Amino acid sequence: MATTINDDLVVSGALSAANILFGSVLMSPRANEPTGAEVKINHAAATPEPIVLLTAHSAHPWTRVQEVGYRFSTGSGFTAYIYRTNETETDVHWMSWQGFTG
Repeated sequence: MATTINDDLVVSGALSAANILFGSVLMSPRANEPTGAEVKINHAAATPEPIVLLTAHSAHPWTRVQEVGYRFSTGSGFTAYIYRTNETETDVHWMSWQGFTG
């Protein structure tokens, strides 16, 4: 069953949905090269491929933290990447969502 809302929606409290997951991973980057870390997730369906959004928690975005990204997204996980100019451990926060087919 689907509900369509054609107006503003205000949600107080926690928002939960089976196809939205979020968390963070502490990454230990190598200086001046992309460094990856495996992140395990558990989307109920294998398809379609989940979409992942990443952000690094840093006091120096775009100077010391040059880039974050991901590869190989599946229903069970993805590989997060960070590119830093130094080797400071960095929390990378992620959110993953998956559309439904059918």
